[in-house]
Amino acid sequence: MPKPGPVPAIRTPPSFDTALPSVDRAVVVHHARELLTPTFVRSVVAQVGRLTHQRKLPVPLVLLALLALLLHQLPSVVDLFDRLTTGRAPGLPLVECSLAALYARFEAVPHTYCYQVFLHVTRHLTRFSSAERAWVRRLAPWATGIYAFDDTTLDALLRKTAALKAHAKGSPPTLGGRLGALLDLTTGRFAELLYDSDSAANEKTHFRPLVERMPAGSLFVFDLGYFAYPTYDFFTERYCYFVTRLHSHMSFTVHAVLADTPHYRDRLVWPGKYKADRAAYPVRLVEVLVDGKWLSYVTNVWNPTMLTPVAIWALYAQRWTIEQAFFAIKRVLGLATLHFTHLNGVLCQVWLTLALHQVFQELRLALAVRLGTKEDEVSWVMLMRRVEWYTREAGETRSLRDWLLDEAAQLHLTKRGVRQRRRQALPQEVLEACAQVAWNPEQVMTCPRKPRQGDRTPPKAAGIVMVTQVS
Repeated sequence: MPKPGPVPAIRTPPSFDTALPSVDRAVVVHHARELLTPTFVRSVVAQVGRLTHQRKLPVPLVLLALLALLLHQLPSVVDLFDRLTTGRAPGLPLVECSLAALYARFEAVPHTYCYQVFLHVTRHLTRFSSAERAWVRRLAPWATGIYAFDDTTLDALLRKTAALKAHAKGSPPTLGGRLGALLDLTTGRFAELLYDSDSAANEKTHFRPLVERMPAGSLFVFDLGYFAYPTYDFFTERYCYFVTRLHSHMSFTVHAVLADTPHYRDRLVWPGKYKADRAAYPVRLVEVLVDGKWLSYVTNVWNPTMLTPVAIWALYAQRWTIEQAFFAIKRVLGLATLHFTHLNGVLCQVWLTLALHQVFQELRLALAVRLGTKEDEVSWVMLMRRVEWYTREAGETRSLRDWLLDEAAQLHLTKRGVRQRRRQALPQEVLEACAQVAWNPEQVMTCPRKPRQGDRTPPKAAGIVMVTQVS
C-alpha cells in the first residue's frame, strides 16, 4: 500500500473544561493497562512485524506514549514530548530525543500495531466478559445479534501544514475522514468498524461491508439516512432483519392487513408503487399512536408475534445508543482533537481511542449490574469524575475496578437532572391493541417480484477505506 498523503487538518478545540473536570488520568492508565500492558504491546509488535534494529524510540514505547497522550488528555504532542524527555510520563522511561524525531516515529510506526491492540481488547472482552444489557436481548431473543450502525465525521485536525491551510476552514479536505460503526446493542461495544479517508463519503457505501461480516439471523437498527429499496432487499436476501423508521418518500401498496385499530395499525406492504423504483420483497409497516402522533416503523420481520410492536418501538429507541458511543469517544476520550495531519497518525489515534472505549464500556456494564440499573443510566462524565476521587481516597489499596464496584452505591454514578425526552413505555390503550393481533401465515404468503429497473449496485467509495475484522 503506498504511503498515504496528508489528511486535512483544522483546529476545533473541544470544550472539555465545561464537560469534564481536571481528572488524574494516571488511574485510568492503570485500569486500561489491565488489558493494555507493556508486555502485551511488545507481543503485538512481535506478531505484526519484527524490528530490524534497536532505536531510542522503539515501537512498544511509541505505542505506550500515544496511549498516555490519549488517557492523560494532553493538549498536544509537544506536551507529551516534554514529559518524556523529563521523565514525567507515568509508567514510561526517560527518553532522549528531539521533537522532530518523535513526530517522525509517530508517522513511521504503522497504524496496524494500534489496530492489533484494538482487536485484542475487543476479542478479550467478547470472550471473557459476561455483562450485557439483558433487557435489550429480550426484545428479540431469537436474533443472532442485535446491532445498530451509523456514520460519524471525524473532527478537524490541527491546521499547520501549507497543504491544509490552502483549504477553507471546515471544508471536507480539512477533516479527518469518516468512521462507520456497527455497535452491539446488547453490550454497547463496537462490533465492527470502517474508516474512510473521504470525509464527504456517502454513508450508504459503508454499511454493507460491516453487515456482510455478521451472521444470518442478525437484527439491525438504522436511521432514515440509509433509506433505499435496494437496502431493504439487501437485508432480506442475506436472511438478516432490520428495523427503521418510515421515510416520507416511501410509496407503497398494501398486501395484507394484520391489524387496524384506532391506536395501532399493522400491515404488510410492497415498497414502491412503480416498476422503475420498487423493492423485490414486502416489508411490514407498523404504526402506533403516541400522544396524538402516529409513529411509523418498517421491518422485514413479518410475524408480529416474533417481533411485537412494543419491541419494535423499544428497539428503534436504542438506535440512539450508537450516538452516545460517538459522543463518548469524541468528547470523553478525546477523539474530537486529532493530533496528527497524516493518515497513519489519525488511524493510530482512532484505533487506540476505540480500544479504550471498549474497556470502559465493559466497566459501565459491570457498574450497572452492581447498581441494579440500566447501563444507559451510568454517566460517562460522572464515571470520569469518580476516577479523580479514586486517586485521593483509595490509593493503591484496591484497583480502580474493585473500588468502583464496591463503592458504586455511594458514588452517584447515575445520570442526574436529565429531562425525559421520550416515553419510557407505550400508552396502555396501545399495549392492549397490540396484544390482540393475530398471525396467519397463509394470509401473507407471497413471491418476490421483479425489483427496480436499472443498476442496483451501491455507489463506490472515493477515499481510502479500511474495514476491521473483529468477528
